This record gives sequence, C-alpha cells and structure tokens, in this order.
Amino acid sequence: MDTVALLLVLLAALFHAAWNRFLHGTDDRVASLAVAGIFGCLMLSPALLAAPPFAVWPLILLSALAEAAYALCLSAAYRRGLLSLTYPIGRGTGPLLVALYVWLVLRQPTEPATIAGAACLAVGLAVIAMAGRKASDLSALGFAFLVGASIAAYSLIDSHAVQRVSPAAYLGVVQGIEGLLLSGLVVSRPNAASRLRRALRPGALVAVGSVGAYLLVLLAFQRTRVGPVTTLREVSVLIGLVLARETIGRRVWAGAALVVLGAVLAAL
Repeated sequence: MDTVALLLVLLAALFHAAWNRFLHGTDDRVASLAVAGIFGCLMLSPALLAAPPFAVWPLILLSALAEAAYALCLSAAYRRGLLSLTYPIGRGTGPLLVALYVWLVLRQPTEPATIAGAACLAVGLAVIAMAGRKASDLSALGFAFLVGASIAAYSLIDSHAVQRVSPAAYLGVVQGIEGLLLSGLVVSRPNAASRLRRALRPGALVAVGSVGAYLLVLLAFQRTRVGPVTTLREVSVLIGLVLARETIGRRVWAGAALVVLGAVLAAL
C-alpha cells in the first residue's frame, strides 16, 4: 500500500469512529441515517452532475441495498448494546469476510502475514463477543455481526464500481438511494414528519462524517486492492473505544487490539 493510500485510510478511520460515536448517542438512529443519506447525496451532487456514474447502475443498486441493510443493523445494534462492544464487532467482521472471499472464491494467493492477520481478527472478534456474552448483549452482538457482513458486501461491490466511475459521483447516488429507502421505512411509521424534522441536525452531522470517511476509502480503493484498505480501516476500532467514554474491560481492549493487529498484518 502506498503512502497516500495509507493516509487516506487512516483519516477515514478517524472520521468513521467519530460519526459512529455521535450516532450511538442519538435518539432516532434510523431517521438520522435516512436524513444523512439524502444530505450526503446533496453534498456530492456537483460530482454527480459532472460525471454521472450510471454506467455501473446494477452495482449502484446492490450497494444501496447493502448500505440500507448496514444502516438498519447498525441502528439495531446500537439500540441494544454498548458502543464498546458493538462497534469493534461490526468493524472487525467485515475485513474477515472480505479476506475469506478473496481466498475461497477469488482464489488469490495469500501471504503468511495475511493468514496471521485473519487469525488475529477471528480471535479478537471471539474475545470481544465472549466479553459481551450476557443475555442482554447477545442480540446486540448478533446485529453487530450483520453490520460486518453488510460492510463486506458493499466494500466488494464498491471496489469494482470505482474502477470505472467517479468515486464521489458513485457515492452520491448510492447515498441518495439509501436515504430514500430508509425514509420510506420512517414514513411508514407514525409521527414520520416530526421524526424526520428532529433528525435534520444529527442527520446532517452524520452525513458529513460518513461521506467524508467513505469518500476517502473509495479514493484509496482506486490506488490499491480492496483487502488492505478494508482491513487497515479497522484502526477505527481503537479510536472508537477511546471515543466511547464507557467503562471498558480488559477483555474488550485485548480483543480490539487483536482486531487492529490482524488488520495491520492483513494489509502488509
């Protein structure tokens, strides 16, 4: 991974941890993410008008569906569990699944460091899951694992798409469709107008953080392979624990450290 790609991914990790910390503290996460998607599309509309990405429209639709699933699972996980448990599980599961896909499906050659990295990721996730194995946390951990699966899905889709179209324009369309899908869910429930109105400010702030973070990732995808980018993003796990301001046990810190070590090894 070149130096520019490395800096892009590390900055994206900081952005990602920050907006997740903010989202965890909001009251209506689905409405906030719905607003964030639409606001993100508006932010990126100049790029969309300059270079429409519709040559990859099937990938746009698939990514938007995966992003919507990610948003719903993330909201469910944060509603049920602490940030210090759900965030590392959600972030760590994605690169592990991407690595397995690259090895088992694409059959790309693997280095010893990559194998060791995947093992550290798996062990780290298991340690964190065991730390949160209380009955009250099991559903939160289950949704957090689904968050990771969604991340793996849209990462693989997006890494192919941005080789052919503008990352900013592509992200703008995906964000817009995701926002419309989530808004449809909000509108189908009572008090939709007041929910969306209250979500305007938090949604706008989440949009700034999430668009900034993932645009940096898409730019990194243009410079290097999807596996190292997806895994090195997991530095955000430690940043997220620092920002969580929760009482965090030694097991969670140890598991998070293994997740980050695995990410670094897999990125070598």
